[in-house]
Amino acid sequence: MAYRVIRPATHQEWLDERKKGIGSSEAGTIMGVNRFDTPYSLWRRKTGVDGPIPQNEAMELGHHMEPSVVTMFASRTGAQVCRNSEGDWIAVDKKRDYLRVSPDRLYYEDGARHIKSNLRILECKTTSVAVDPEDFPVYWYCQLQYQMGVMGVKKGAVAWISSYPRLNFGYKEFDFNPEFYKALTESIEQFWLINVCGGIAPDDINSEDTLLKHPTSNAGEAIQADAEIVDVYNSLKDITKEIDALEDSRTFLEDRIKMFMGDAETLVSPTGSTMAVWKSAKPSMKFNAKAFKEADPAGYAAYMEPSPGSRRFSVK
Repeated sequence: MAYRVIRPATHQEWLDERKKGIGSSEAGTIMGVNRFDTPYSLWRRKTGVDGPIPQNEAMELGHHMEPSVVTMFASRTGAQVCRNSEGDWIAVDKKRDYLRVSPDRLYYEDGARHIKSNLRILECKTTSVAVDPEDFPVYWYCQLQYQMGVMGVKKGAVAWISSYPRLNFGYKEFDFNPEFYKALTESIEQFWLINVCGGIAPDDINSEDTLLKHPTSNAGEAIQADAEIVDVYNSLKDITKEIDALEDSRTFLEDRIKMFMGDAETLVSPTGSTMAVWKSAKPSMKFNAKAFKEADPAGYAAYMEPSPGSRRFSVK
């Protein structure tokens, strides 16, 4: 598998190059296994309908903790991490320019000769959820297999630092899976050529996609349910009844405990462990919009602006 390497001069140039294809962090989204994203949302960003996902604190922390993951992996395995693999660079498939990956690190196994056939890929993760090596996140697996396929690497590893249930480190090594890579790149090719280049939106996979497509309802428009939706509706009604009954039971039991507690803040078991807390919140300041409107109608009106109404769903 032949590829070329792009080393942009700036981080912004690297971001611009990533827009010209599908990156490894987007592979799992296209396969429908990324719980944080959908193919339709990705399509909107790739076609310029929406801007890029803004960096949040978790993403920023993950970036800063990446060297720690690398250090731990090298310490545990004896891996020789390639210094020139750090930073912003992109490996691009020479035949299919839209296949673009940016591995976190490249390395050689302990004692291995530093030749191309022995090169390995390391993907680094930080997460707040537990990671089970026997039930490995498919999203991460897609990412690593995509990177190995584009660069023609036979083996790789994913290493992570998790904060759940306590701070811990782990890693798992993988062989390249050519059959999986073929299926993965076929899906990526269809998404890029048909959806992105062809301008055809992918199908919805959840109601958030539908809401992005249809943020407002057409007043007065009705649609007739088919047999499948009638079954779904009846199942929803049954489940709603069960939930309502459980909520009533929960409220009754909570009331019993609250009545027993009276003005006590904490309920403890006979052995002294905390069972429940019914604590008063600290007083807070609240802006009285109604009083402001009555006192200064003109000032109130000057700061009012229209806000689009949200779509509310209810079952009859």
